[in-house]
Amino acid sequence: MHTDKSGDCWVFTGSGQVYGKLDVKGRSVSAHRLAYESANGPVPAGQVVRHKCDNTKCVRPSHLELGTHADNSRDMTKRERQARGERQGSAKLTESQVLEIRSIAATGSVKHSLIAKRFGVSQAQIGHIVTGRRWKYLLNQSEKEVA
Repeated sequence: MHTDKSGDCWVFTGSGQVYGKLDVKGRSVSAHRLAYESANGPVPAGQVVRHKCDNTKCVRPSHLELGTHADNSRDMTKRERQARGERQGSAKLTESQVLEIRSIAATGSVKHSLIAKRFGVSQAQIGHIVTGRRWKYLLNQSEKEVA
């Protein structure tokens, strides 16, 4: 296994963009799973190999642990690794624009349809932003905190 062990994480340097991948008997296998299994034995059904270090290319056995997909999702949310807001690939607005939309809407003097037209999104999207159904994590932030 091609690995750089110069740091705390042992970084897989072979193929794979997000997770290291190896071809084992004609099958693509995650490098971190193979590293875990080499050190600890087979992964039980319903379990996944998770990175305690959050480095998806790390194959150091002490940085790997078993858990469920739900555990992995909870970790992602807790550690703020999920794509949200501007980091989410299909976002049409920036955090500053969302705060501006909320500020404009709070005055009550501009219709959602006009705000939507100005920012190039749907009227429904403006409603979701204003109520906190979208961009919820920005609800209690001021423009100064985001800018």
